[in-house]
Amino acid sequence: MIAHRSFENSAPLTWVGRFPVYATTIIVALNVISMVAVAFVGIAQSAAWFGFNTHAVLRDFQIYRCLTYAFIHAPDPWFILELVMLYIFGRDVEAYLGRLGFLRLYAGLLLLGPALLLVISVATGQSLSLTNSWANFAMFLAFASLYPNAQLLFQITAKIFAWIFLGIAFLQLIAGRQVPDMLTLLATAALAWYAIRHTALPNLRLMARLRPMLRPLRSPHLRIVPREEEVNPEALIDPLLEKISRSGLSSLTAHERRQLERARAALLQRDKARHS
Repeated sequence: MIAHRSFENSAPLTWVGRFPVYATTIIVALNVISMVAVAFVGIAQSAAWFGFNTHAVLRDFQIYRCLTYAFIHAPDPWFILELVMLYIFGRDVEAYLGRLGFLRLYAGLLLLGPALLLVISVATGQSLSLTNSWANFAMFLAFASLYPNAQLLFQITAKIFAWIFLGIAFLQLIAGRQVPDMLTLLATAALAWYAIRHTALPNLRLMARLRPMLRPLRSPHLRIVPREEEVNPEALIDPLLEKISRSGLSSLTAHERRQLERARAALLQRDKARHS
């Protein structure tokens, strides 16, 4: 994996034999189980029971459809590829945002489309339906926003792949005249990008909270000379946070990203020692 993880974010929820189970793993497993169930029930019947339709939600109060629509998938090689991408790249997003941040982002990606269509339906009186969930795909866009210059295949960067996939998906929806799905795709893509690039990542907020807590620990009469291998987190974090506030997360070099993770790990270790 490409991300520089901390132990707290990288530790699995549990183990199945030698196989680690993360939040991303559970989401992928739920998608696989639902795909198998849809194969037996039938895609048309599954959509009738669990698909998203603004008329069913507003008139019949079937609010569960705002979530269940996302798990209606017929067995398809492209959907399997989508799940593989979710598992590979979702783990990096989960490691960077933290487990709770990752789950909040995924839930937001699931609910954004239905919420948008419900508002449009109330305003226009039209009944709108969703045939796809773009949350899994948007998670790859979140990875591409986090590591835009990561080389994935044939030295093509993640941001290039993201634009290619986004363009192809949008053209398919235009060809099918699927306006609700087009709106949902654009909204979820924008949320994935915004969540990574413009919302003060939880890791940075954590460092901002820890930094003032460390300052009272300094003694005005004593000077501690660190060992050569020790990390001075405050000296590393201050210029990096200023650079991020000016130019965004993508402006950091690979070396600066490693420094940011080392400083964050040192702050967490000091905070734990302070409260132990």
